[in-house]
Amino acid sequence: MFAGKKTYITAALMAVITFARGVGWLDPQQYELVLGLLGSLGLAALRAGVAKE
Repeated sequence: MFAGKKTYITAALMAVITFARGVGWLDPQQYELVLGLLGSLGLAALRAGVAKE
């Protein structure tokens, strides 16, 4: 279902979180926490994609 799309989805979520921080919906601590989690998820998705080829 998400084959080849997980990294793009993670990048889009990171953009949304950055927007939310920019407009003040998140404080810096929340932003760093969510960004760290999404960064880890993105790296895992990238690694999974590399391992399949």
